[in-house]
Amino acid sequence: IFVQSTRPEHAELAWILNCFTTMGELSRMIQYKEKSEGKRESVSVGLYDYPVLMAADILLYQTTDVPVGEDQKQHVELARDVAVRFNNQYGEVFTIPEPVIKSSSARIMGLDDPTKKMAKSAGSGYNYIALDDSSDVIRKKIQRAVTDSGDEIITREDKPAMTNLLNIFSGVSGRDIKSLEADFKGRGYGEFKKALAEEIVLFLEPKQKMYQETIADKEKLRKILRDGSEKVAPIAQKTLAEVKSKIGLGI
Repeated sequence: IFVQSTRPEHAELAWILNCFTTMGELSRMIQYKEKSEGKRESVSVGLYDYPVLMAADILLYQTTDVPVGEDQKQHVELARDVAVRFNNQYGEVFTIPEPVIKSSSARIMGLDDPTKKMAKSAGSGYNYIALDDSSDVIRKKIQRAVTDSGDEIITREDKPAMTNLLNIFSGVSGRDIKSLEADFKGRGYGEFKKALAEEIVLFLEPKQKMYQETIADKEKLRKILRDGSEKVAPIAQKTLAEVKSKIGLGI
């Protein structure tokens, strides 16, 4: 575990990878299009170019598997394309990464808007569940979560809200969707939401305890991050040196 900004190799490799990435590729990035909608002329170059930095984050450490949500798959695919392009031109330097996606909870949508992904930046505190939310806050957010018309607890294209809540339930409980649908058949949204909230509370409890214990000792945390940065340094330096050698940068 380390803070990526402590390793300058990330920014340096990203700049080099910019030369192997096209404007068309970056313009097609779904997250860029969503965040720049209606204000494309005013968004920063950093937002536009962020997928290249992500590619550098992945490729710098010869990563084989990248756990991501469905919304980040496109960014991993860009990293793959850039790596293949570089390797084809200069020889085998980068490992080609594979996205690893847990299918049932690959894309969790907002509690207050199931047509858009859950995000802390959504503007509403009722859109997402935070790691440090108390059990009472979690229960309140789930009770306020949007539901579909009718009372069927089922995953279906015309029931995006219930599909999202069932995906969350499956993700935190480990139960498959079909068994949840069968278990809550005819029991109503209120009962389902109450059970979902308790399942989320139970799922987060040990993680919240670990989080509080971790942040309580700030110096220990800093040491873990410093040690992590030092541990990955040889890998980052080796990859960057090989890249620069291949393209003729340096003396």
